[in-house]
Amino acid sequence: MKTVLLAALLYLTPNVSSNDNNTVYISKGSSAYAYHMKKSCRTLKRCNEEGHVMAITLAKAKEMGRKPCKVCYN
Repeated sequence: MKTVLLAALLYLTPNVSSNDNNTVYISKGSSAYAYHMKKSCRTLKRCNEEGHVMAITLAKAKEMGRKPCKVCYN
């Protein structure tokens, strides 16, 4: 019975990873088009100059027209 209740609770709990308030990382470069799950993403490291990478919400990144990084979100 406890197992069934736990399974039901987990099923009904919203998935935190789909929350648009999660922090993602973007490059401020003019040719940048993606948002990244981790600041340490190997494709984001190309933009390693001071101040070129910034943290924003997922909702803001989507609003800017950014797409998920093919490496981070694979």
